[in-house]
Amino acid sequence: DSVTGKIIVHRGEKTVFPNPDEDLLDRDKLSAIDLKVDEYVKIEDQTSGEVRVVSGVNRVFLGANERIVDGGKQKAVQVDEEHAVLVRDESTGQLRLITERRLFVPGPNEVIEKVQSLIRLADHEAVIVKDKDGGLAVHYGNPEKQTSGKPRAFFLPPYAEIMQLWWSSGLRRQKRDLCIERFDTRPQYMWFEFDCRTSDNVELVLEVTMFWEATDLEKMVRTTGNLPGDVYNQARSQFIKHVARVTLKKFMEDLHSISKAIFDEDQPFYDTRGVRINSLEVTRYKCSEKRTSEVLQQIIEETTNRLNRLSQAESENEVKIFRMQGQIEQEKLNGELLEIQQEHSQSEARVAGAAEAERVAAFVNGLEKDVPKLEDRIMMWQVLRKTDALSVVAEGGGNLYYTPNDVDLSIRTESKA
Repeated sequence: DSVTGKIIVHRGEKTVFPNPDEDLLDRDKLSAIDLKVDEYVKIEDQTSGEVRVVSGVNRVFLGANERIVDGGKQKAVQVDEEHAVLVRDESTGQLRLITERRLFVPGPNEVIEKVQSLIRLADHEAVIVKDKDGGLAVHYGNPEKQTSGKPRAFFLPPYAEIMQLWWSSGLRRQKRDLCIERFDTRPQYMWFEFDCRTSDNVELVLEVTMFWEATDLEKMVRTTGNLPGDVYNQARSQFIKHVARVTLKKFMEDLHSISKAIFDEDQPFYDTRGVRINSLEVTRYKCSEKRTSEVLQQIIEETTNRLNRLSQAESENEVKIFRMQGQIEQEKLNGELLEIQQEHSQSEARVAGAAEAERVAAFVNGLEKDVPKLEDRIMMWQVLRKTDALSVVAEGGGNLYYTPNDVDLSIRTESKA
């Protein structure tokens, strides 16, 4: 009403005709605000500045001096096992974390700062949480590494944040663009390359592989903010120092010894950073200058060919040795066979001789009564043996020649009168 300044609100189904002194403040009719079960709206009384919250299934009509604040209808937050809500009380400025399971609707003076998801850690993961006082708390996913009050699944408390580290990336660690929030505590590989020069002024490019794992995250964070950069620079410094003491030939011969010496010397450096290095190896090296690289390639090819020839010769020698060993074994077996055959022959001869002796003894002893003289019995035995010999010859179809003495033959020549 332009005369009295009074504001009148008409609600419901009706027809309204303004008086001559009345004006429409909103230039048109307003619609009621329909709220669902998970919606709410904040309404401010412009005369007192008080704010009220209307939620749930409801229909809201604005009063004469009321207006909608915070953009109208808003969705309430489902607080469950997976989600929590961080709320700020604007009257005190304090933050609080709501984790009670319910449909959360903020109060008149409350603002939802953030809806948090539950932070879950795998067995190999860990995060570092910095509280409002700057203290560090390490949360591990591995139950064996957990400490009291630091679970593997949690919501971030108010005024706390997950600590981020920016690490160097690339083979030469030139860019610090790798953001780390969750640390992988499993052993893993790190690759990098750098330049160094031998004592005979040959510039080399080394490619190094390191197998490492983080053992103390709190010590690592307090000591360095760029672990890969520190490891790279330390390894580079050590290789430059050791390679500068030897020639190219010596370097090629003692490559693994140099890597092992650097590995043994650098353990205290890594221990102070909460890192354990399991192995350090040079996987590849090349010359920076093209001409020197070609000469080195020829040396490598010649060395490879020499090794191949040596391997071939060793293979041939092994074949010859194996053949000779086979011949030796064969001769040994032949000797054993001859010994066995000789033993068998001697055994057969002894058996045959014993049988013949028994036959002779039986014959001689059997004729002792009839033929008292031993000479006569022996002569009779010899006659029988000759008879046996004639039988064998007769059956074989051979020719037998006798002398006159053998048959007791006498030849006599008679002259004619």
